[in-house]
Amino acid sequence: MRKSVLMAMTLVAALGATIVSLNPIANAAGNSCLRIRDLGNLKPIDDTTLLATTRNQGNYTVKLRHPCRDFRQIDNYYVLRAMSNAECFDGDDVLEFRYGGVCFVESVTPVH
Repeated sequence: MRKSVLMAMTLVAALGATIVSLNPIANAAGNSCLRIRDLGNLKPIDDTTLLATTRNQGNYTVKLRHPCRDFRQIDNYYVLRAMSNAECFDGDDVLEFRYGGVCFVESVTPVH
C-alpha cells in the first residue's frame, strides 16, 4: 500500500513539474516574468540599460544588445514589438522608435 501511495505522489509531482516547464510565463526570466500588460514605463539608465517600472510587479532592469541613444531624443516615442508567444517582455523583443531607430532587448531581470 505504501509503495502505491509513494508512486502516486511521485507521479503527481512529476506531472506538476512537466506542466510548469511547458508554461512559457512561468519559465520566462527564471520564474520571474515582466508581463507586457503590467509594463508602465522605460527610463534610460545608460545607453545599454533601461529601468522598467510596472504597475504592481516592482522594477526590472532591461539590458539592450547594443547602445540605444533613441531614448535621449525628445518626443521619440517607442512601440514594443513582442517577438514571442509569451506574455513576457524578454530577450526576444524589439523597441521600435517613431524616428526610425530600433533597439533589441538582450535580457529583462527583476531589480532586487
